[in-house]
Amino acid sequence: MEDIHRRAIQSNFVSLVEQTDLDLMVTALYEKGVFSGEMIEKYKDTRLSVRDRKRQMYMAVMLRGPDAFRHLTDSLQEAGYWNLARDLDPDSSLHFRGPQPQPLSNGENSFISIRMKDKKADIETQKNAIDENGPLLISNSQEGADSQECEPDDNVPHFNVIKSTKFIEDEGTEFKLYKTRGPRNKRGVLLAFSYIKFQQGVDEHRSGADVDAKKLKYLFSELGFKVFSYLNLTKEKTQDTLKLLNQVLAGAECAFIVVSSHGYQRGGASDVEFRCHDGQLMGIYEFLEYFNNERLPALIGIPKVFIFQLCRGLLELPVLPAGGAGDGTHRDGTAGARAGAEGGDLPPAPAASLQPPHLRQPPARLYSDMLIAHSTLPGYVSRRDIRDGSWYIQTLCSVFAEHAHEYNVNELFTLVDIRLRKQFHVQTSAVEYWGFNKRLYLHPGLYET
Repeated sequence: MEDIHRRAIQSNFVSLVEQTDLDLMVTALYEKGVFSGEMIEKYKDTRLSVRDRKRQMYMAVMLRGPDAFRHLTDSLQEAGYWNLARDLDPDSSLHFRGPQPQPLSNGENSFISIRMKDKKADIETQKNAIDENGPLLISNSQEGADSQECEPDDNVPHFNVIKSTKFIEDEGTEFKLYKTRGPRNKRGVLLAFSYIKFQQGVDEHRSGADVDAKKLKYLFSELGFKVFSYLNLTKEKTQDTLKLLNQVLAGAECAFIVVSSHGYQRGGASDVEFRCHDGQLMGIYEFLEYFNNERLPALIGIPKVFIFQLCRGLLELPVLPAGGAGDGTHRDGTAGARAGAEGGDLPPAPAASLQPPHLRQPPARLYSDMLIAHSTLPGYVSRRDIRDGSWYIQTLCSVFAEHAHEYNVNELFTLVDIRLRKQFHVQTSAVEYWGFNKRLYLHPGLYET
């Protein structure tokens, strides 16, 4: 392996260890001939932690010859870790290279083929949340046995994110700009909370939601964001993850937070609750409290964009044939009792260790710099296609890919609703502004040096 490639792995070693799945990466590297069947036996040794085994694996890759680096970046891409592949090899085109030959299974290998990863048994929920070192990035490939198989060319979503060629300048008017001109590693962070399956069958499996997760991961990687995905967390694990936000958001110029689940209108209130993996419900306002200026003073002045792909009630407009929907669409909410509801109790106080290092006066405004986008109107259902994903996320991804280089985020969400009407006819999105008083341009692919 060339020294420049070895240094690239060393520079990104922590990210590789913390953000990748051991089984997927070992399988991919085995299939590409980087490791032999005998060599991968050591990575099955459960006497060592998963993290230690990943450290051993990436150290071994650096000793595996001139083609190992290319195989590593290809494997990262195929597993969905586009941001890591790009960090290792900034010149990579990241185009899908087609299926690779598969070895015949001997029935003894505990690792799985990448093309069969959607048949993988359930990963323990806590692997999708946090450990003692803070939040982990979880691959959207860890979806459990109920996920539908995808053809190989579905591994990378088929849309092109147009890159910016120049920075938008402050025009000296009252409408100032949020700063998004820094280096690539500071541009932004995406936190994606996806709840697809539910314990004890308390709610319907959200077929197609995994497609949303893959599209969002690809889109925001192409926009230059760090992507942290959290799949099927219990309510407690969701709260634990939210308490550690400043560990993943520190230094970011902006943050996007997506919550995708079944949603339920709370009776007599404007709040909406979403279903967690264990069946318990969490209110949107409770979720948003973790992002206020008192809990996250370091993010005062930093734009925070929330996207809620949820039903907000049971009202349902007729689905017109021209909207392209039929028997393949589901709602992101289920009629009936709200099993597991906890009445919207206030979330626990953040851990003392995460308080600011010195006392400061509380901000004049508890909430600011927050844009909150909803896939549907209060009281109404939100539609999801089992093959192509939710109507709203489909539309959002296509609009952001085509126009993030030229329009600010407020304008992008307006275009999302325009296109949602043109394509699907019956669903109306909504946007709230909580002190979001500047223009936010994402400048995809453009960074100051």
